[in-house]
Amino acid sequence: MRTRFKIALAVAIAFVIAVVFLIDVIPPRSLTVTNMSVTKRRILEYTRQYGHLPPDLSDLPPMANGNTSTVDGWGHPLHYSFDSSGVVTLRSAGIDKLAGSQGSQQEIIGIFPSRDERGNSLDEFVRWAHDPATR
Repeated sequence: MRTRFKIALAVAIAFVIAVVFLIDVIPPRSLTVTNMSVTKRRILEYTRQYGHLPPDLSDLPPMANGNTSTVDGWGHPLHYSFDSSGVVTLRSAGIDKLAGSQGSQQEIIGIFPSRDERGNSLDEFVRWAHDPATR
């Protein structure tokens, strides 16, 4: 009887340890930065294909075998805007959805050009003017 209990306890402990180590939890901020990077790539591919920026993120075609999420790590839609020169801003208001928050709740902003100085569309390797991975 005692041996069965020890075996059951060992199996239960091994199961709990396996579950803890196998759970893949991505912090919301990291997920937001990743989704912004993929969205940047999709925006630039759309711009090269159609010759203009997409009016809305919902106009982006899905990527084959890829993440096509346009929400932040907290499940809120990314805010998308662009100016007349083709500079694109992607913004997450963060967990509290308030501009100007500090620390882990602060908004996350990514800004990148979609065209060069001659008006030609840029590819997905263009650098961020404001990298969302930095605070």
